[in-house]
Amino acid sequence: MKLLLHTIALEPARWTPLRVSRPLTELLPAIAAANFRDLEIYEPHLGSDPVSPVIHDGFASLRLDPIILSSYLDLNPAHTPDSLLESLVSTLALRINYYGFRKVRLFPGSGMNPHDAHGISILIERLKSLALQIAPVEVLLETHDGTLADNPELPPGLIEQLPANVGLLYQPTFFTAQSAIDQFHIQKRFIRHLHLQNRNGDLSFATLQTGVIPWREILSEIGEKVGATIEFVPAGICPAETFDLQATLRQAGEEMDYVRAIVGGLAALP
Repeated sequence: MKLLLHTIALEPARWTPLRVSRPLTELLPAIAAANFRDLEIYEPHLGSDPVSPVIHDGFASLRLDPIILSSYLDLNPAHTPDSLLESLVSTLALRINYYGFRKVRLFPGSGMNPHDAHGISILIERLKSLALQIAPVEVLLETHDGTLADNPELPPGLIEQLPANVGLLYQPTFFTAQSAIDQFHIQKRFIRHLHLQNRNGDLSFATLQTGVIPWREILSEIGEKVGATIEFVPAGICPAETFDLQATLRQAGEEMDYVRAIVGGLAALP
């Protein structure tokens, strides 16, 4: 199983209007020194310019591989009119090509009503067009709350109407053990990647081993062919002024070790 580090885990301003507390160029040397190589990139870390030679050269010089772009392109027709869509998609395609991303993460209909058949039909056409334009790059639709994925039956129905380079990026939409397992079984055959995070019963962040989501069961069932990203760790969930980059990187490494132990155990089975 290929394991990625998500740079959003290293960004304490992620849910604030600022969104970025320090530039990605300051994070990359620490990421490399902690022996992470394969990355999922939080799109705001790339800055406001479509491309950055400094970031590009940072990836290359530190031998870091930006595999997934975690994009915030909003394809909800109520949020993004046709007049803006072409330029936004062009910018996304430029970033993917410039940095060499092989996959892009998108939300499946942020804020959309699951009963809005007309809106969903437009979303499907937009996803088709994007997927064909950037192929063979994969489009990963994340099962994130506040999207059409709130209904676990909807994402598989979307995928069945989309090109072959579109699949699901699974994370629990609701953080209870049973809902996560039920969702996983409904969506399993369409899942191409996992976002690994866990919560306590009060929704505070927990480690993969101690939280309510049974990741051992999910990882054991999905096997080693599907990749995964360490998305959040408890050490990183704090205000920017108390954020400890080294502690967060250490905990991310421990979480990767936990996943590797599970997957390695599967490989050792007769």
